[in-house]
Order: sequence, then structure tokens, then C-alpha cells
Amino acid sequence: MKSQIISLGILSLAISVFAESKMVLVKGGTFTMGSPATERQRQLDEKQHQVTLGDFYVDAYEVQQKDYEKITGKNPSTFKGGNLPVQNVTYYDAIEFCNVKSRAEGLQEAYKVSRGESGKTRDITVTWNRSANGYRLLTEAEWEYANRAGTTTVFSTGKWNRVEDANYYGSYPYLIEENYMHHTNKNVVPGSVIDEPVAVNSYKPNAFGLYNMHGNVSEWVFDYYGEYNEAEKQNPTGPRIGIYRVNRGGAYNDFGKHLRSAYRSATNPLDSDQNLGFRIARNADNTKGAANSIATFETKFNSEINAISIPKNPKILVAYFSYSGNTQSAAEYISKQMKKKYGDGNVDLVEIEMAKPYRGGIYEVTQKDLNSDARPPLKTKIKDMSKYDVVLLGYPTWWASIPMPVFTFLESYDFKGKTVASFSSHGGTRYGDSVSDLNKKLQKSYVGFPFEFYYSGGRDLNSRVDNWLKRNGL
Repeated sequence: MKSQIISLGILSLAISVFAESKMVLVKGGTFTMGSPATERQRQLDEKQHQVTLGDFYVDAYEVQQKDYEKITGKNPSTFKGGNLPVQNVTYYDAIEFCNVKSRAEGLQEAYKVSRGESGKTRDITVTWNRSANGYRLLTEAEWEYANRAGTTTVFSTGKWNRVEDANYYGSYPYLIEENYMHHTNKNVVPGSVIDEPVAVNSYKPNAFGLYNMHGNVSEWVFDYYGEYNEAEKQNPTGPRIGIYRVNRGGAYNDFGKHLRSAYRSATNPLDSDQNLGFRIARNADNTKGAANSIATFETKFNSEINAISIPKNPKILVAYFSYSGNTQSAAEYISKQMKKKYGDGNVDLVEIEMAKPYRGGIYEVTQKDLNSDARPPLKTKIKDMSKYDVVLLGYPTWWASIPMPVFTFLESYDFKGKTVASFSSHGGTRYGDSVSDLNKKLQKSYVGFPFEFYYSGGRDLNSRVDNWLKRNGL
């Protein structure tokens, strides 16, 4: 299939051949990355700073299932459809796609992937040949620049998001958290929920001609997650060492706040979820020289975190916060299974209890704490957190995040060197971005694969829990 390369610099068009992609030439420039301190629902990792980028090509669309299947022979997506975005891809799946597609078109591969000698699946080094002409992922800075398309507002569509603009969990638009019980902002307009991805050419493109930069599936970018390096002002590539990789843009079941142009999500690169997809990019000719002054860029999994392992006879803490009992039931089953395998003396079950428990309707009682980023005091005290090798953390997903009392719990103890895995109940939003919030909090732990279940979990909850425990090496 032939397609156009569209130059957006001075309203000019150039025709070239790229197989099964609609590659758009984005002219580089200097922009302010991150969000202002006045932006509501922003996070502290969005510090504003100036970045200068060279030109680059980017696909107008998220990678489609028909293209992914043609290149790899596989289609891991939950919702099937040739022109739907591919889902359930790990970071390394996206890297592999780029390399295989490059080889198929006679281009130079951008990435070299090598596994370490430790034998651990996470011990992987990715080396990027920055001068290669093959396909690659966008850097985090390129993604935000492409998303904003010259705008400085919360979204590329303006100060607010609507279901007419993007595919997300439309009943929770931007700032619904501040307007759910007492709706005072007329710009906060709840809408319908599609609850699945849509065709990659749906909705109106942004000013650069790019579709679904907000919503649909969250898109892997190249960078490890970490604080912005403000000294790296030209074509930044993120940290060389890290744990989690960044994905951007939010997905079909994310809240409006997670679609903000500056929002950053941190995810285990080995995780595959139906929220996760990607889009591809390529160098422009003029980025082979000065703009790519570093010929190669190598990233390695954090060696300190990589050294974390689960011993044969681990000490396990099953800690949970529960409001209606759904999370408690799951926690009790998990504790039972762990005691059966490792012995009663090796497993503790602890409820995370508030000093002043929430009373009344879930939305009203939690809204104030959420909006003020409160840390409610806890009644629960862990005598010796240091003795545990593994922490299995349960909570209900509220407002697409971790409940504020669980934040208190996370900030009350040292989780360094531990393996942590979360399980969460929800009413339809799955994880929300609670796993990303957990990853950002536990930068010195290894956060394993998460598990989610709808309300009480249904008849197959126990078997799904068993599979989750096994996946995490338990």
C-alpha cells in the first residue's frame, strides 16, 4: 500500500512511499514541555521546561491490527478489527514490530535488544541507533510536541475534553472529580462511554494531522520513566537506566485527566494490557547529523531493582484497604493460598484501616480528600515492614487511582528491595491509572504484574487470582 508523507512546515506536500503507514513529517522547533503549576489535576512529574526538537516523521495513526498482524503474524488484541489499534502489546513487542517492519522494507533497524546473563526476563538492554532510517517509537518529548501541535492548553483541543473529541471514559471528563457531587463548572460535560477502542482514523485530527493522540489506546514511547533532565534541552531521550517505560495519551477507559497533553503514565515494560498500544516514527533526513549528536543511546533495567528476587520461602504481607468488602474477600483468598504454599508463619494478612473511617456514599466522602491530595491518618501500624520480601497490596480503584488512605500507607514505610504486586476491585474502569501511581511511588521496589476484578470478581475470581500469583512468581 502506498501512502503520503505530508509536510506540515509551510503547507507543502511531498509524496513518498511508505508501506501501510501514513507518515506525517513534523517540523521541529522549541516548545514548553510539561504543565504549569496552575493546571488542575496535574502531577509533580510534569515540571515545565524548554525542549528543542529536530524534524521527524510520525504515523498519523496508532498501529492498526491489520498491519501488526501482517508484520508479526500475531494479533493479541482483546477487541478485534483490522482498522482498530493493536492492544495488549508490551514495550518490547512494540520495539520488535519496529525492527521487523524496518527489515521488511529494507531499512536499517533502529534497535538492538539483548538479554543479560542474570536469566531474568526483565534484564534487557535496548540500544537505539539514533542515525538509523528504520522505524522507531517516538521519544516522550517528540510525543508531547506532536500531541500539542502548537497548542499550550490542557489538551490539544483546548481547555476541556469532550466525547466528541476523543475516545475515553466519557462519564468522567476533565475536572469531574471537582464537580461530581456539586456540578458548578458548565464546561465539565459528562458524555457517553464506548468502553472499547475505535478505528484509528476516528475523530478529528490535531493541527499536525495526527489522529487519536488523546484516548483510544495509551501509546508506548521510547523513554524510561524518571524526572525530567532539564539540562538535556535538545532531542532528549530520557534516563539511561530505569524500571518503568512511559506511555502517553490515555486510553478508551481512562478518565479525562489522564488524557492531558502533559500527563505521564509509568508502566512495567513487560506488562501487556488492553489499554496499551503504540504508534511509529522515523527520522527525517536532517536529524542524522547535529540533532543526533549521540550516535547510539543505550538503556538498561536498573541493576539494583533487577537484583530483587523472591526467595524460596518468602515472608509475605497481604495488605488491603476495603470499603464494601470486595477487596477484603479477594485478600482473604490470596492470604489463604499463600499460607497453603508457604506456611502460616510466613504470611500476614493486614487490613489498612483509617483512624477515622469513611462513612456514607463513596463519591461524596472521598471527593474532598482526592481534590486536596490528602493523606488520611491510619489506625493500622506495621511493626516491622523490613521482614517482608513480598507485599501484595489490595485496594478499590477510586477516581481511576489509588484511594488516599493507601497513599498514606505507601508513604509510611520503606518498600526498598521488595517485590510488590497490586490487586484492585473496580466498578468498570479496570485499573484506571492506579498502577502507574503505584509505580511512581515505589521507585526502589520491583512492582510486578497487577490484577483487577469487577466488583466481587464473579465465579472465576479464584482461578484468575491463582493465575496472577503464578505470573508473579508466587
